[in-house]
Amino acid sequence: MIINSIRSKVFVKKEEKDERNIAIDDRAKAKAFDVTGIVFGILIIIYTFMKYNLLMVLLACAAYLFIFITYMFYFGKFHKEM
Repeated sequence: MIINSIRSKVFVKKEEKDERNIAIDDRAKAKAFDVTGIVFGILIIIYTFMKYNLLMVLLACAAYLFIFITYMFYFGKFHKEM
């Protein structure tokens, strides 16, 4: 909530909330999601090779899986709607 209000004040004027800016915002979020998946995967591999605490590796794996399960759920939901 706070981040959205800061972002809207700094980057997007209230008059500019049109379809173009919504599409740009959606594309930026999609790119950030792609990068997040890559970064989480690399971190899990690094933690495993460093023989880091098993609990931390499992928590990172759980977060990684949660992100992609959420993605698949909403992909299916939006695919049915459209």
